[in-house]
Amino acid sequence: MNAMLLEALKFFVTVFAELAVLFIAISLFVAWLNQKLPAEKVQNLLNGNSGYAVAVGLGAATPFCSCSTLPMAIGLIKARASFGPIMAFLITSPLINPFIIGLFWVTFGIKTTLIYSTLVIALAMVSGFLLSRFKFERFIKSELTRCGSPEVNQSDNSHSNTQKIKPKYSLLKETLNQFISFSPYMVLGVMVGAVLHGFVPESFFNSVAFLTDWWLIPLAAIVGVFLYVRASTMIPIASSLIAKGMSIGAVMSLTIAGAGASLPEMIMMKKMFRWPLLISFIFVVFLTACLTGFAINTL
Repeated sequence: MNAMLLEALKFFVTVFAELAVLFIAISLFVAWLNQKLPAEKVQNLLNGNSGYAVAVGLGAATPFCSCSTLPMAIGLIKARASFGPIMAFLITSPLINPFIIGLFWVTFGIKTTLIYSTLVIALAMVSGFLLSRFKFERFIKSELTRCGSPEVNQSDNSHSNTQKIKPKYSLLKETLNQFISFSPYMVLGVMVGAVLHGFVPESFFNSVAFLTDWWLIPLAAIVGVFLYVRASTMIPIASSLIAKGMSIGAVMSLTIAGAGASLPEMIMMKKMFRWPLLISFIFVVFLTACLTGFAINTL
C-alpha cells in the first residue's frame, strides 16, 4: 500500500511539474506568436479544405502530449482560426509526430504504422469537418472567444501599433494568469491520473491480455481514456502486452485512447468547452481508437 502511495505521489509531482513548465512555455510561445503573426494570416492558413491539411501537419510536427496540446489550441481559438481545423489539430497532435512514427515503425513494422497514421489523420480531418458542419464551435466557452475578439478592428492604427509592441512582461503576465486559471483543473486531472497510475495494478492488463473477443477493442479504448499516458510511453508497454497474447488491434485501441483523450486532459478541457463539445471530442477519440483497432486486426 505504501509503495503504491509513493508511486502515485511521485507520478503527481513529476507530471504536474512537467505539465506546468510545458503549459507556461507553450502558452508564452503562442502568445508571442499571436502578437508577431497577424490573426488574418492564421485564419487564412487554417481556413477552407486546405486548412485541415495544415492543421494535421501542425499536429504531426508538434511533439505534445494530450494535455500540453491545449495551450496551442487556446492560441488558435484566440486567433479565430477555423473551428474544424482546430479540432483536427487537437486530435492529431498527441497521436502523431516523427518520434512516435519512428517507434511504431521499429516496434510494429511499416504496415501497421501506415494503417495507424492514415486512419488517425483521416479520422481527425473528417471529425473536425463534421464538428464544424454541425456548429459545435458554439460550445466553446465565451471567455476564450472574447479573448480572440479582434481589437484592431475596433480601434485606430495607432492603437494597433501599440498592441504590436506589447511589452514582454505583459505577455508573461497574461501567460501566468492563464496558467493560474487552469491550475485547479490541472491539479485535479493529474491527481486522478496519479491515483490510477499508482493503484491500477499491472496484473489488470495481464489478466485481459489473453482475451481476443471483438469487445476487447472497445474495452481497451474505455480503459485508455481513463489513463494518462503518452503514445511514445505506451509503445514499449504495448509491445509487452502483445508478447503476452493481447491482439495488436486491442493494443492500438488502448494506445490511441490513452494518448488522445486522457482523463486529466478532459478535466482541463472542461475549462475550455461545454459538455456537448467535450463529450463529442471523447467520442471521436474513442471511435478513432476502435476503428483503428478493428482495421489493424482485420488487415
